[in-house]
Amino acid sequence: AAGCEFTTSEGELNPITPSQVTITPVLLGTWSINAAAASGTGLPSAASCTELEFTFTEQNGAMASGTFRASCAGGIELTGTATGTYTDELLTVMASGTASALGTQCPFTLSGTARVTTSQIEIEYTGTSCLGPVSGSEVLNRN
Repeated sequence: AAGCEFTTSEGELNPITPSQVTITPVLLGTWSINAAAASGTGLPSAASCTELEFTFTEQNGAMASGTFRASCAGGIELTGTATGTYTDELLTVMASGTASALGTQCPFTLSGTARVTTSQIEIEYTGTSCLGPVSGSEVLNRN
C-alpha cells in the first residue's frame, strides 16, 4: 500500500525520474510462523520454535519498530524488541531481549536481512545468546 501527498507551490517544477522513487512497504502489523510442535532441547532455532512473531507497531518511512516473541522447544520463551530498516529492496532486522526457561533468563540478540512482499518476510538471521551462537532462516506470513 502506498499513500500520496499533494502540495502546491509556485516556481519552477523539478520532475523526478522513476529511479529516484523508492516505495517502502507497509510493515505495520504482525508477521509470524506457527509451525508444528517441535521437540527436543538445546538452543532455540527456527526448527525448534513453534511460534515466531514480529509485531511492528510503529513505522516512519523506511524504519519500523515493535516487539519480537517466540516459543521454542524445552519451554524456552523469547521476548524482546525489534527494529527494521528498509533499503535497496531489503529489510535489515534487529531483535534483542531475553530467553526464559525454568526460572533462568538469558539475553539474546538477533540480526538478519529479509526480502519483503505484501504478504511475507523471508529472513535469514544470526545472533548470540548466553548459550552460544544461533542462526537460521524463516518465512513469516502477515497475519
